[in-house]
Parts: sequence; structure tokens; C-alpha cells
Amino acid sequence: MPLKSPEAVLRSALVGSTAVNSMISGRIYPLRYVGPQPVQYPLIIWRRSGIQREQSFNGPVGVPRVTAEFFMYGTSYESVRDLADKCRHVLDGYGGTVDNVEVKQVALTDESDDLVPQEGAETSLYSVRQQYEIWWPET
Repeated sequence: MPLKSPEAVLRSALVGSTAVNSMISGRIYPLRYVGPQPVQYPLIIWRRSGIQREQSFNGPVGVPRVTAEFFMYGTSYESVRDLADKCRHVLDGYGGTVDNVEVKQVALTDESDDLVPQEGAETSLYSVRQQYEIWWPET
């Protein structure tokens, strides 16, 4: 049985977006995955960074809020910002179902830019981190 993951639903939404996938060609991986070598950019790495489960007097409410981070990497600041903007247009406000996993609502809650030095390389990578809150009915 596949792992029920609202983050994977967001991954599917990004891959399904022509604007995003035309830039990354399917290069969007969970944090634990080591992608093909040599690495091609731009790409996106995602991870779950937290989860909050609401409680009532009757027990769990059943609609947790997952915090997920998407890290976009590219060889120029302009290209990674462009990718981040396209991801935001797809994900902020998103709701949908993929492989019987429903996402009720997604909200962009934080975003930051960074410069990532590459060991042994003459150039650095540019990155954007976007943090999203995902509400989904956990069953």
C-alpha cells in the first residue's frame, strides 16, 4: 500500500503543471532521495517539517495540518525565482485529490532565498525555500 502523503499530492500538482514541469522535467524529489548523477538543475527537493493534530473533547478532529517545505535549486537567481513564483501559483490555495489522498487547503506561510556554496565548484547554487501548511483529512 502506498504511503498516504499530502506532500506527494503537492508534488503531483507541480509535475502536472506545464509551467513548472517545463523547467524541472520531473526533477522533484523527497529529501531522502538521492537523484541521478550528475545533478541537473533546476530541481526541487521537498520534506515534511512538522504536523499538528487538533484535539477536541471527543478526541482527534481528524484534519491535521502538515508543514511541508519545498526547496528550489538553480544555477541563476532569476531562474530559481521564476521557478519559485510558478510553484507558488500552483500550490498557494491548492486543493485536490491524487491516489485517494485528499488535500483540503494549502497556504504558503513563509519563503526565503539563499546562496548555496558548492564544495569543489567555482559557482554557487541559488535556492528558494517555500513553506506550506497543508490541511488534509487523515483517515
